Amino acid sequence: MKLFLAIDLPGSIKKEIDDQLGELKSEYPHLRWVSWDTYHLTLHFLGEQTRLKMIEEKIKRAVYDQSSFYLYSLGADLLINDSILIYLIFKREKKLEALVSALRKELVVSYSKPFLPHITFARYKIPSKQQYFLMKKKAERLNVNISFQVKEIVLFESVMTEKKPVYRIVKKFPLL
Repeated sequence: MKLFLAIDLPGSIKKEIDDQLGELKSEYPHLRWVSWDTYHLTLHFLGEQTRLKMIEEKIKRAVYDQSSFYLYSLGADLLINDSILIYLIFKREKKLEALVSALRKELVVSYSKPFLPHITFARYKIPSKQQYFLMKKKAERLNVNISFQVKEIVLFESVMTEKKPVYRIVKKFPLL
């Protein structure tokens, strides 16, 4: 099973984000928009796993002393990798950074890149420079303003269907 750890957003926050993206979605219907009901903030991608109980025990050890915290959005931005991403970024939160560090340590993961907490809204092939800068300006003008308390992290299974991935909750891990 393909697994990842994430912060699941409250349904009301997911809907609020989707409402705030309405204008951009209507302007760019050709982008591959992430379904609002699946918005989440990925903490760690575990990939294909067969030893679920061992993974769950490691996650429990990593979160046993981790406190709940609040996340506050900063705004939307664009990122280019092998495609373009429109995403929501968050203010720095030391408790989130401590949580991610504990998870990486327990799961024996080393990354050279720092953790960037974000929620992906849309993906698309790499546009021309002109299109990119226009999209970047529009994303930066988005006023996606949310905040919410993180009380748990969730282990999800990702199942690929013909149209889109489906995320199934495997287990929830409460924070203090």
